[in-house]
Amino acid sequence: MANLFEMRKARHEALQAAEAIIARASSEKRDPTQAENAVIDQHMQEVQRLNGPIERLMGLNTLPSQMRNGRLIPGGNGQPPANPAQRPMSAEYGEAFLSFLRSGGKQATRELSEGFDPMFGGFALPALPNISAALYEGSSAAGGYAVSVPTDNLIVPLGVPDLGVRGIARVIPTQTDIKIPSQTSFGTAGIKAESGSSSNQFSESDPAISQFTLSAWMTGLTHTVSWELLQDVGMFQEFAVRDLLNAIDIAEDAFFVTGTGTNQPQGLIGNVGTGTGAAYAVDGTGAYLLNSTLDVVGTLKATYYANATWLMSRATATAIRKAQLESNLFAPIWTREGGRDFLHGFPVSYSSSMPSLPTSTTAGVTPILFGSFLDGYLIGDRGGSGTFVKILDQPLATSGQTILLGYKRVDGRVRRSEAVQGISISHS
Repeated sequence: MANLFEMRKARHEALQAAEAIIARASSEKRDPTQAENAVIDQHMQEVQRLNGPIERLMGLNTLPSQMRNGRLIPGGNGQPPANPAQRPMSAEYGEAFLSFLRSGGKQATRELSEGFDPMFGGFALPALPNISAALYEGSSAAGGYAVSVPTDNLIVPLGVPDLGVRGIARVIPTQTDIKIPSQTSFGTAGIKAESGSSSNQFSESDPAISQFTLSAWMTGLTHTVSWELLQDVGMFQEFAVRDLLNAIDIAEDAFFVTGTGTNQPQGLIGNVGTGTGAAYAVDGTGAYLLNSTLDVVGTLKATYYANATWLMSRATATAIRKAQLESNLFAPIWTREGGRDFLHGFPVSYSSSMPSLPTSTTAGVTPILFGSFLDGYLIGDRGGSGTFVKILDQPLATSGQTILLGYKRVDGRVRRSEAVQGISISHS
């Protein structure tokens, strides 16, 4: 499997490299040069070379038969996991988890050991099947009391905000704090005079190295639910745990964007490259937005172009598209291909936690980031990427209530500041 993983990764990187060259040429409204075509052909030959071995290994692997759309099918029932990052569990574990939840933590079977957190307790959240809703009686003394009023089997949920950082950053599992070394400067080369009657030596110049610590910070919350509600309304159990999951995902994305880095993850804003430096002033026509996106592309080193991505809120994206329409550009800079948005040929990701464009006299707002977040930002998940759930039935037992506690331990740090560049905007 290690060989299969490495080959698939190499094939993906070769495809990305070829696509980056084509995208760059397309954004410049030209055909690839002869040299670029040669590099593209070289990458595609590597893809073709890897296709055969990958297909042979995949044929020997039984895991794909248990997958749908690239994800494991929990228990073979065709239901996708509640969270793409969640560890898939067996059908037996899902049933045992629901029984554990319904009983307020009193009914625990050996199947639960599959998702147990040995350090803090609690169990990993499985994909929960739909559970039928409860029936409620009517409320009219003239006959309505005898009519049962069914509820729909789904509580209409709020739309989850855009959570863009985890999807474009580098994510690794951790078991302890990790020291990450990084280079802060190059060595400096110089001219050496020829050694004849005298000895002219090369100058000594060493690169500088620093390091940072990738730790893990606890994020979580609780829901307090009455025993009557848990017993009578089966669907409420799924609703409550899904809300725990969503709340933690929303909180961590905000930390990844604006976190202080002290006793919490370090945010991207204020810790990455300054892009073009001075803030762009809002001019009322939207030209400042178009100019800023063009200028910041030129500040990113070519090393990071292959994985470069934009990160912004959808409101900022809408402002850029409006500016494009108002400018009547001959060649649009904002495009949409295959359901994905692109700006200057680079894909766009969205996060609701990104700052909004300034609407009053404001300086130093950074609503847009551009660069390789794979190289620039590192996320460490302690104990797995899933959210763990604990059932606390004792603290409020005399009140007939159960506490549902969800938590995860995560940290995020800027790994290479020059890999991501920001655009600063001030109101005029």
